[in-house]
Order: sequence, then C-alpha cells, then structure tokens
Amino acid sequence: MQKSSLKYPVEFVDDVFGDNSVLADIIGDSRVLIVADMNVVQRTQSLGTRIGAYLKAHRISLAGQPVVMTGGERIKADGFQSALRVASAAVSSGLGSSDFVLALGGGTLLDVAGWVAAQVRGGVRLIRVPTTPASMMGAAFAEYASLDTPSVKDAFRLSISPSAVIINERFAETVLDGVWRAGLGEAVRLAVDKDVKMLSTLSALAERYGKRDFDTLEKVVEMSVNLRRKKGGTELGLSSAAELEPKSAWKLPHGYAVAIGVLIDVYYDVKAGKRPQEELDECKKILDTCGALDGARHSKHILPPELSDFW
Repeated sequence: MQKSSLKYPVEFVDDVFGDNSVLADIIGDSRVLIVADMNVVQRTQSLGTRIGAYLKAHRISLAGQPVVMTGGERIKADGFQSALRVASAAVSSGLGSSDFVLALGGGTLLDVAGWVAAQVRGGVRLIRVPTTPASMMGAAFAEYASLDTPSVKDAFRLSISPSAVIINERFAETVLDGVWRAGLGEAVRLAVDKDVKMLSTLSALAERYGKRDFDTLEKVVEMSVNLRRKKGGTELGLSSAAELEPKSAWKLPHGYAVAIGVLIDVYYDVKAGKRPQEELDECKKILDTCGALDGARHSKHILPPELSDFW
C-alpha cells in the first residue's frame, strides 16, 4: 500500500452524525467545541437535533455552546470579531490542549476556527468537516489558518494541521449554485500541477458537475483527495486568487477567484515555456463548461491587462 502524504486520517462518511462512530472514535474522552456555518445549520434538516443525539449516544462532552456564524470572506476580514467570538467561547469553556475544535463549514469558517485553535491554550486539536466542494478538495487540507485585513488576503497566518478531516459530501447540497460550480477549480488546479492526465477525466465530467450531479461531485472529490494522498497539495493559483479578491472589494467569491487564479498561473507558465498551450486550453475548457468562470466575466476590470481578452 502506498504511503499517504497526509499525516492525519481522512474519512469519508455518508452521515457524520448518523449511525457510525467515526467522529466519536476521533474525539474519544475529550471535549469538543463546535463551530458551525449558519447556512449549513439552516439548510440541513434537523442538524442540531441529530448532532445532539449523536453526542448523547456516544457520550461526547461539549465544551460550551456551539458557535454558529455566517460564512463568507467577511468573517475573515471583520477586524478579528468572528475570531474573538470563537476564542471567547473556547477560553470561557476551559478548552484544553487535549480537547478539540470541530469546524463544520466552508473554507472561511475552517480558517477562522482553525486560527483560534492554533493559539488558544498554546494550541488545541482541530477536526475539519468541510461542507463546500472547494473546501472538501482544498481548504480542509491546508497546513495553516489565516485571517484577512480589509486589503490583504490571508494577512495573519498561523500554522496548524488538522487532527482529522471528515468528508460528508451530502453537506455540499446546502451550497448555492455558484459555490458548487466554482468548486471544480480546486480539482483543476490540483490536477494540472500534480497529474495532468486527470484533466481529461475532469473534462468528461465538467458538464454533469455544472448541473449539480451528486454522483459526479463524489467522483471529483474522491479523485482529488486520493491525488493529495499520493502527491501532496499545491499552491498553484492561490497567490493570484489572493490578489484578485481584495481588488474586487471582496465581491469576487473565493471559489471564482481560485478558478481565475489557476488560469492566470498556467497562462504565465505557458508564456515562460514551462507548460504546453494545450494544458491551458484544457483547463479553460473544463472551468468554462462547469460555470466556474462566471466570476471572470464580471471581474475584467481587476484582471492583468494582458489577460483582458482571454475571457
């Protein structure tokens, strides 16, 4: 069996708060502070009731009341207010280094919860339960957590790796269409940097993915996670995306920014002779077909001038 490049378990479950002990086995006798995305809580039927029943059935102790907050980049750029809310809950509950923060949400919530977990009591353990397609393929595996200033993406970054990542793909059904479509950008950037042959598979799946076919989502997420296990992650496209978001006054969603960022980086690699033109064309075709480039059509004013006709 090939050794995984990931140093923590990644579990796929049909219902993380259902008839299984995956989460309970990770937490054990420790306590847990739950930080959850309001959108997921509101759009997932009886989620609060199911979480309560799961905790009771497995005798898991909560460290205070769950913290429920809205997602989106604004919680990373609100002058530390969201992070302080989570930190206050963690400190007041006496969360210790052997306890857990369980982050249930998209990439921005994983960042805020992880940023707090990295420093409260010198660091507590973190379980990431990503709920958006992009976070299932990208943010859940980050080795850091970060917050923004009003003009700088990820300005405050702390190192932290999760103790575990639990992927319950059904949570993706709670996201808006744009968040779903843009999520394919994470698979594309990983493929073009780590296994370019995977692009042809993504090309064949792109149309169905864009139509929110759940089976296709499962295939894409599992392919991406398996590729991470074999060859690790990539920073391709992230720096370019991080420059675009504040330029748009945070109106360009992160998922769309990543899709554009991938094409920007691949474009410059092609110009430098590091990649063939065919790779750029294939990436653009995939992202265009699934709808992940919808944000580009509204963001031409913030793109590099040499790319103004590319979209």
